Amino acid sequence: MAQVGLNNFRYSKLTEAQDGKASYDGAKKPAKAVSFSTSITNNDAKLFADDGLAESDTSFQSGTCTMGIDRFDNATQADLLGHTLGEGGELVKNVNDVAPYVAVGRVVTLMEDGAYKYRVEFLHKVKFAEPSQDNETKGENVSFSTISIGGTISSLANGDWNKTKTFDTKAEAITYLEGLMAKS
Repeated sequence: MAQVGLNNFRYSKLTEAQDGKASYDGAKKPAKAVSFSTSITNNDAKLFADDGLAESDTSFQSGTCTMGIDRFDNATQADLLGHTLGEGGELVKNVNDVAPYVAVGRVVTLMEDGAYKYRVEFLHKVKFAEPSQDNETKGENVSFSTISIGGTISSLANGDWNKTKTFDTKAEAITYLEGLMAKS
């Protein structure tokens, strides 16, 4: 399957029980999807015995993700970064703010044998960090810039860190993604 598109970002605040059972507060759309990348770090351990490789482990350890969005409004910043949203929509950032863990999901558009398919990629537990900003004046030619926000991917206490499922329609994919984040 060839990847041909990206759309429908969703996030939801995570509450995790000690046994790893996750509950979420409902899916929210941060903005329009521009890009999404993940980089996974795996454990890499090898045990040699009797002059050969006897055991090896390449299991998930952690990861990072970067979400590119077309805008980063104050309500979304407050949700993802633990800031306070004041009167009139004023965003107040404090050095003592703590970003919450959130689930993050997206729909990846695929093409298989000339037909579109829609794969949901869902990360159970991500903590985002304050993004850097680069601003420049408008010159002779207008150029668009967007926001990228990076986060750290963790696993739940039960070991789950990702879910993926492919659908024939975008509507089915969005319903599934939002269902993963439904209020419990």
